[in-house]
Amino acid sequence: MRFKVFAASVHGKKYFERGWPCQDSSSVLEFAGVQAIAVADGHGGKDYFRSDIGSRLAVKVAFEQIKIFCQNILEGESFSEAGIKNFEFKVCEEWTAAVKKHWAENPVRAEEIRWQTVSDKYKARFASDENYIPVAYGTTLLCAVSIGAQVLLVQIGDGSCVVWQRNGEFKVPVPPDSDNVFNVTSSLCDSDAVSKFRHAVLDCDENSPHAPVAIFLSTDGLDDCYPIFENEQWFCKLYADAIIDSMICNGLSVTADAVKNELLPHMTEHGSNDDISLAYLVAGDLNLLLRSRTVYLAEKAREKFLPRWLEERGKKND
Repeated sequence: MRFKVFAASVHGKKYFERGWPCQDSSSVLEFAGVQAIAVADGHGGKDYFRSDIGSRLAVKVAFEQIKIFCQNILEGESFSEAGIKNFEFKVCEEWTAAVKKHWAENPVRAEEIRWQTVSDKYKARFASDENYIPVAYGTTLLCAVSIGAQVLLVQIGDGSCVVWQRNGEFKVPVPPDSDNVFNVTSSLCDSDAVSKFRHAVLDCDENSPHAPVAIFLSTDGLDDCYPIFENEQWFCKLYADAIIDSMICNGLSVTADAVKNELLPHMTEHGSNDDISLAYLVAGDLNLLLRSRTVYLAEKAREKFLPRWLEERGKKND
């Protein structure tokens, strides 16, 4: 399946007002039948003082490794578990090398705005042990890679990956990470980062009702706009009732502009105040989107009707 690709990041007020750069990064990649999206969220904690650079390098390295990874996949070949694991290892390895290279080429300056917030403990560690350097650049990473009749989803850290299927259902296929609790998250800067990647492979067979129609990746700035533990419920409303509906009514290009310039700025200003990144792969066939949305709306109506019907039946039987 060929998708339309989109990615955008907006600067949250809580960082903008401090004079900090946006900690999020996002981008899209298309080449030789491959389409990919990625979002990364640099950590806002005081010791991760170059996390904005870390998130940009995470997206850059992921795309570099996707190019290598996909060139090694023969036409019609499926993603292998060994190949995916090697891809995750290479992302970790190359990101660590990239941040150490940046550190070597850009010595710390006292006037760096976030350096002033770093704890004395980590200032000493950064000066004495290069193994701590990645902490300064700590970030999460989520990416989706479409090639042939399959999509690979890879994630480390928090944020959300939501898939909308042909049958109108929303799914979260990437396994959860028990380390992601409240403001604590796994990170590319962890010494055991490679073991903390999670992934899932989607089948895009056009005859399957479970084939993806749209895939949405977001950083936790979007998650935090909603009540905790209710993200999935609200994401369904956001993606189906706002974004997909706009695509059907207004077109893909108009919707992309509105999401970037209106929706995401509104959500950070009136929601989390955090940086927000959103990226998606969405079917370019508006008729397919319309059919899937029709099924989705019918199921929503049924879910609303059945509880009322059961309640009324119960009253009649009393």
